[in-house]
Amino acid sequence: MEVSEDTVQKIQAFAANRAAVEKESSGQPLSATALHAYGRRLDGTLRELQEQVQRQEEELQKLREIRSHGLLEDENDTWTRVSNVRRAKKAYDSLLQHEPALPGTDSTLPSLIAIQETSQLIKESKASITIIAEKLSEDRECLRVEEDNLRDSRAIANGLRERLQWIRNTNNRKKEQTPSQIARETLSQQKKKNQDLEQASEDLKISLNIFIDDTLAPMLAAEDLGGPTVGDALEVSDATLNAGYTAHGKPKKPKQPPPTETDNGQQRIDQFLRNRDGSSSTNKRETAAREVHDLLNSLMEAGNSYVTLQRDSAISRFLVRAKVAQFHPRDARRLRLIDFGRSVDE
Repeated sequence: MEVSEDTVQKIQAFAANRAAVEKESSGQPLSATALHAYGRRLDGTLRELQEQVQRQEEELQKLREIRSHGLLEDENDTWTRVSNVRRAKKAYDSLLQHEPALPGTDSTLPSLIAIQETSQLIKESKASITIIAEKLSEDRECLRVEEDNLRDSRAIANGLRERLQWIRNTNNRKKEQTPSQIARETLSQQKKKNQDLEQASEDLKISLNIFIDDTLAPMLAAEDLGGPTVGDALEVSDATLNAGYTAHGKPKKPKQPPPTETDNGQQRIDQFLRNRDGSSSTNKRETAAREVHDLLNSLMEAGNSYVTLQRDSAISRFLVRAKVAQFHPRDARRLRLIDFGRSVDE
């Protein structure tokens, strides 16, 4: 039995690496004598390995011969088994008396084995680090989800405890109060709720007016002028409204202002009077906002009754699309607000 080609290649590769390391560490090239001596050491290690393999092959052959001579034959006989055990013990004792065949102190075999084991440990450690990193990321995500759930559960539990405590306190207080006191407290709470509702309604009305004046009115004016439908263009400037739209709904180019007749900032008398009076008849955005407010006020005053429209406008169409109002089933010139407590008429 000879040493495999793989083992020989490993020894040669280790020799080349070690020679390179020694060359780099010393900073000087190795001499021919040193290289020759190192080669002899490698040859000696290889020869030791071959001799050890040969000895093991011979020992194995001897064991096979012993087995062929009936070492374990007739195992049913008790004395035969005892004899076989004694002979096996004697063989093991003889083997223990011999020193184990280990490489010498100058052999490169221990270094090769250490390099192989270290390389295997490095590969396994890298694979383990990758698996642990993936597992750590998953565990962190699970921990974050569980922390969020725990936070929500604690908030819900605290809210329930506070609610239960408030109910208990209310019940205890009602038991101690007289009917007249309970009635006064209920009336006071109802007045407080009405005041809060009125304040919320007033705030909502203010917000609605701001939305109509700043956001909705330009889009309604643009749709009236043949531009995009409300919601398609979210920002429409006054200059675009003044210029108008083409037949395809595209904004026209803004017209250039006419040159002034004087260079000292003077205005014509009609322009000055119009600006002084605050007239906004030429501002299409403010005109659209005023029409929206007038129509909404008329609809709210009419309640569940229909209001006759002066013309078909983008305002009425928008209110119908928004499910705020509906046309009369047989007359599209009449409009009314939708009662949100009821279904829309088909």
